[in-house]
Amino acid sequence: MPGEPTPAAWEPSATVPSSLEVDGRCFLVRVEVPGEALEVDTAAGERVRLGRWGFDAHLWALDRHASVDGQGLHFDATGFAREVMRGLAVPAALMEELAPVALWWAASGGYEAGSGLQEDGWLRAGAVRARLRPWTFVERSRALNESTLPSAGGGQEFRLERYLRLMLRASVVALEPAGVELSMLDGATTVALLDAALALNDMGARDEDSRLKSPDVDNPRLARVTLRLCKALGWTPSQVWETPAAEVDRLLALLEVAEPPAPRPARVGRAPSLADHPDAVVIQVED
Repeated sequence: MPGEPTPAAWEPSATVPSSLEVDGRCFLVRVEVPGEALEVDTAAGERVRLGRWGFDAHLWALDRHASVDGQGLHFDATGFAREVMRGLAVPAALMEELAPVALWWAASGGYEAGSGLQEDGWLRAGAVRARLRPWTFVERSRALNESTLPSAGGGQEFRLERYLRLMLRASVVALEPAGVELSMLDGATTVALLDAALALNDMGARDEDSRLKSPDVDNPRLARVTLRLCKALGWTPSQVWETPAAEVDRLLALLEVAEPPAPRPARVGRAPSLADHPDAVVIQVED
């Protein structure tokens, strides 16, 4: 049946050779368990074991080193990298030397490349297979509300960790193998799921979106036509905009025939005056 996983579809597989080149530097490595443990040899011949980078650690690190304001998203890559290396138990004296391979390990976990999001919503990411769906407007609005908290300075503070966690809870509707939960995932699998969910939930800006926000004369007509067809057919704006132009013309012509004409506005009556009385005598004074 379509969408049914094969027994090995989700099983992690390591494809890391014993010699790995990252950022132009060569490292001798050995993957013990994909996403769980990696051994790497230093330049001095010392073997260092890098530990596990997990789901919660990844989200909290993003939260601490990313901020959002009126200018957009700001990310402290250096601070984030140091927190990742501390989480992987990289010795302080070896952080500079092992930074490339440590960050590669946290992001990839030594897994083979994922499958990409399929038409049925299934994705192979790291240690799991997951089924995703776009979140709804209500779910996104609730996530924004729950992720915006009062700050110490009296303003508001956006918590990225909370927002991303709620997005994944809404968008990831199935995980395999059975019994796996989001909080149990390693960091590399978390990165793959976040990338897929963000891409699924952000379809990108369209030309029509930009036009509706610009002061062009034709924009009110585009808005009126879009809303009219959405109301009549139960469509979304994207469905209207993706319909061939000739079909939109036909639909509008059908609506002109099928829809009753709008009632003419009733004339606004005025309050009766003394001059309206049948026995009134009107005296007009001219200059």
